[in-house]
Amino acid sequence: MSFDDRLKDSLRVLLQEETKKMEAKAREEALRMEARTKQLVEAEREHFLSQLSQLIPNFDPSMLKLRISQSPKNPMSDKASCSGGDVRSLHFEDDIAKNGKHQEDEEKEEEKKDEEKEEEKQDEKEKEDEEKHDDKVIEVGDYSNMEAPSSLKTLCRYVETTLVPEDKTLQFTIDKEVFGRERDTFLLPEDITQLAGMEEIGATVVAVYMRYLHDVLKQANMCSMVGFIDPATVSANSGTIADRS
Repeated sequence: MSFDDRLKDSLRVLLQEETKKMEAKAREEALRMEARTKQLVEAEREHFLSQLSQLIPNFDPSMLKLRISQSPKNPMSDKASCSGGDVRSLHFEDDIAKNGKHQEDEEKEEEKKDEEKEEEKQDEKEKEDEEKHDDKVIEVGDYSNMEAPSSLKTLCRYVETTLVPEDKTLQFTIDKEVFGRERDTFLLPEDITQLAGMEEIGATVVAVYMRYLHDVLKQANMCSMVGFIDPATVSANSGTIADRS
């Protein structure tokens, strides 16, 4: 065997011995810590029992000490082996647990009833809001005799019955007598949804909106390009055209 091989074997044996020593030392330390922990727990337990003996008249520390030190796997066998005082104590603890559970169940039942009442109130409120909305929708003006293009009549009816004040957009076609040949389809943006929230809607809303649109086009010098009529010449009540721009 060469010198290198002998050196390797010696190092391996030395390493194994050191490892065994370290493992044994660790086990001893763990056992010492466990024993120390048990001593501390026992000391705390004795101190606690002595305090109970001072605070509670006729307190028997041996009863509680027996329960703490023993933890049988079968609680029924432990209950059968207890003395009369232990049995009464166990019954008392069972009663406390049952009463606490009963009270907790009652609180949960009360909370459930409150939640149901709150849901009923919310449902009633939503139902009332829907009825109010339905009442508003039913009150639709009669535009059959209004002197205006049919597309404007359709728009007025749509505003009163369908349009919601959110982000809905309406696309409709207006007769060429209102817009020029190049612009017979117009996209009504969500601005009109704000006007639709007014009490007086229909032709008035359309006239107000066209007034606003005309001002925008006028500033951009685009009125003649789209053949737009000055809405000031349009009657808000009848929708008739008094003059062309």
